[in-house]
Amino acid sequence: MLQRYVGLVIKDILTAFRNYFFVVVVGVALLFVGLTNFLIPEELSLKPSVYYLMEYDGEMKPIIDQMLEETKRKHSNVYGVGSIEEIESGMEKNFNSLGMVIREMNKKPHITFILQGHENEKVTNALILSMKDDLRNKLQGSMEVKTIFLNQEKEIEKIPFRHTMIPIFIVMESILLGFFLIAALIFMEKDEGTLRAYLVSPGTILEYLASKITLMLLMGCISAVVLVVPTLGPSVSYFWTLLFVALGSIAAAILGLLIASFFDNISQASVWIIVIAILLSLPFMSYYFPSFAPTFVKMIPTYPLLFAAREILFPTGSTGIVYTTLLGLAIFSILGYMGAVAAYRFSIRRD
Repeated sequence: MLQRYVGLVIKDILTAFRNYFFVVVVGVALLFVGLTNFLIPEELSLKPSVYYLMEYDGEMKPIIDQMLEETKRKHSNVYGVGSIEEIESGMEKNFNSLGMVIREMNKKPHITFILQGHENEKVTNALILSMKDDLRNKLQGSMEVKTIFLNQEKEIEKIPFRHTMIPIFIVMESILLGFFLIAALIFMEKDEGTLRAYLVSPGTILEYLASKITLMLLMGCISAVVLVVPTLGPSVSYFWTLLFVALGSIAAAILGLLIASFFDNISQASVWIIVIAILLSLPFMSYYFPSFAPTFVKMIPTYPLLFAAREILFPTGSTGIVYTTLLGLAIFSILGYMGAVAAYRFSIRRD
């Protein structure tokens, strides 16, 4: 069985070379390297724009005006407007924005936040607490704020914006690309009748699928090395990076196998592949805009993958998300492989 498996892996590698799979994988990785090192800026602000309307004219107005002016000096995306309609118009044009109306109620300033509706509850609460703290500082003088860090032994450095893209590239190229490539490979071999011909021999469906998964694992690791070495250098833990990519590639490949098992050619499966690809891409927005993190987005597998990749590449001490994600990938891979074997056996009997 081992000899047949090794032979299949070699055959699949040669097939991938002939069909330019490795060229695509390395080419896309080098494209991301070029984007990271030369085109994406090192720093970029992703803080939301704020449109505020001042309708308060009480005794605390000078203090609030001073606070707003200081904020405008620090951040170029804070704008004073003349009406609620202007706030709504600005927010409609800018997805990453919020509004603020300051009125008088019971002789005190009353602040109303206008949100897009997709904001995370934790982000909203943090915003309100921040505003309360600013007002309290202005009204009561300076306050002593004590901050306790859970990981005092580890100095956390600020990540350049260009490097924050690398976890996205890792998940997108090193892991998810295998989902598309393995489906393409399966459909190509279905057209050629390779699987049926192989099963006439002593070979089994177990090693046939395992060889395809191994090919995707190999390409995922090659992609990760080509991407990470020129951008982050030796500072990365390559053991954890490659372990993460290996398990992620296996899981993505199994997902591709499961999808391909239900269709005879890529034309039939194209709609489902596109829908799944769009669904898996939604957490990329939450990665940069944490305010957009509805529950259904957090349930998409790529959501924990992104943050686990970031923790592996830029450690902060939050190893729990890494271990949980790796365990989840391992469990899915085992169960998914068993499901894929059953699906292909059923497909062969059906045909």
